[in-house]
Amino acid sequence: MNGRGIRKRLLPLVPLALLAACAQPEWVPEDTSVPPLPEREYRDAARSGDAVYRVDPQQSRVFIRTGRGGPMKAAGHDHVIASADIEGLVLVSNNPGESRADLRLPLQQLIVDDPAYREQFELEPDLPESAIEGTTRNMQDKVLESNLFPWATASVRMLSMREDQAELGVTVNVHGTSLDYTVPADIDIGSGTLSVSGSMTVQHSDFGLTPFSAAGGLLRVAEDIEIVFEIVAQRGATARLSTR
Repeated sequence: MNGRGIRKRLLPLVPLALLAACAQPEWVPEDTSVPPLPEREYRDAARSGDAVYRVDPQQSRVFIRTGRGGPMKAAGHDHVIASADIEGLVLVSNNPGESRADLRLPLQQLIVDDPAYREQFELEPDLPESAIEGTTRNMQDKVLESNLFPWATASVRMLSMREDQAELGVTVNVHGTSLDYTVPADIDIGSGTLSVSGSMTVQHSDFGLTPFSAAGGLLRVAEDIEIVFEIVAQRGATARLSTR
């Protein structure tokens, strides 16, 4: 039987596979320890006259965009996953080469396919709640294994800056794996507020992650992951951060 015949026979099974993937108990996060931030180093820098900022979670977002792959990708959905719980510290040093940031992001609090974010990224609206719950559970349990690896962290260094355009060296740790990336970003430093925005592309395989798939791999999440970040920080971040 040729490939077209196989796809024709398997096509009616795709909705059943998607239903099985979505019809699962609601995913419930476990309590986890919090990775520390180097707060003492930032306090010492502030006492030396450098500008120290604390990330404002209410104004900061990290968006994770995933697409579809496989011969039957038309049966699936693109997804947008968001974090509204970023914490961290930012140092703007008098010596630009010493400027840095340390960030942490709780993976178990990720928001999957919020309607407002889907509209923001021009994705089709009105996904069924059961599909969102299934995507959340598959992502948390089978891809991120977030009960074993509950946090993502990033260490950022300033490589170069011209006016408001910067090149950042970013070390990302996810799923127990650390990798280095060079990331362009826009930086705006105002009166007491700093904002950093940009985007980068990583792959599931960078961190040993296996994209979720259904129908024997005929429908699967694409390998590439687009990360869009909008970080806002307020100056005067010398107080101890939450330990949850």
